[in-house]
Amino acid sequence: MNGKEVVSAVAIAIIFGILIRNLLGMPDACKPGTSFAVKRILRVGIGLMGAQLSLGQVLETGAASVLVVAACIVLAILVVRVVSMRMGLSDRLGTLLGVGTSICGVTAIVATAPVIEAREEETSLAVTTITVFGLLAVVIYPVLGRLWELSDTFFGTWAGTAVNDTSQVVATGLIFSQKAGEVATVVKLTRNLFMAPVIVGFSWFYARRRQAEEGANGGGKHLKLRQAFPLFILGFVGMAILNSLGAFPPTLRQVIQAISQFLIVCALAGVGLETHVSAMKEIGMRPFYAGLSAAAFMAAVSFALISLAGIR
Repeated sequence: MNGKEVVSAVAIAIIFGILIRNLLGMPDACKPGTSFAVKRILRVGIGLMGAQLSLGQVLETGAASVLVVAACIVLAILVVRVVSMRMGLSDRLGTLLGVGTSICGVTAIVATAPVIEAREEETSLAVTTITVFGLLAVVIYPVLGRLWELSDTFFGTWAGTAVNDTSQVVATGLIFSQKAGEVATVVKLTRNLFMAPVIVGFSWFYARRRQAEEGANGGGKHLKLRQAFPLFILGFVGMAILNSLGAFPPTLRQVIQAISQFLIVCALAGVGLETHVSAMKEIGMRPFYAGLSAAAFMAAVSFALISLAGIR
């Protein structure tokens, strides 16, 4: 399967998934399957994608983007929290929108919510808002990338830095090109590494604030290692290391690539099948505006920082 075929398969999978979900509906019996595809199959596909890269490529791409990623994370969390609170949203909802926008989309929100004791409706609003703007990014970013004639490396770095969820980053990159998809994945996995210190930091901050407000002696809820450090990152790096050591002959590498692409397409079809077009109406206008501000801020700031960093 070549790059162009992968781009078409990814785009078609998402679009058909969305159309089936919203025009025909999806039986409840199918929901565990789509959830399994999005949460599990995608991670296996991303892990296998590492077999197409060398460890040197992973380190080079990740190192080149790490300062850009770190700066975007800090700025996005601060700005999104301030904007959200000025719009009358709760502090915790602003925090969830901030971590979701800056780090790892839904994964970061779900991991952060328990440690800051966010309410269910706050978590739901944050997930819905981030998902809506992440899906819009899948459509808008490739169009802008072609319009501005961005290189695969620049576009992949931009998508990996600014787009929210891992599945959305992979889709955005692959729709542009195979090379951009690989770069976007490496940058996104580098970005995911910041999830642990950021969530631990928020856990400490909210625990100290609760102690000050309530005079409590106990700490906040503990963060599980698996929440803060998704294990598929290790799979991706491990496959890159094995490839660097020559463990995969060309024929086997092609088979692994085909399997990886197939799993990713299946998973992204699941993303489409879980997408409610009506979600835009349900999130309300204030979270919508906060999400719009967050998405626009990340797009503009990351683009500017990538340009200043000289990534081409």
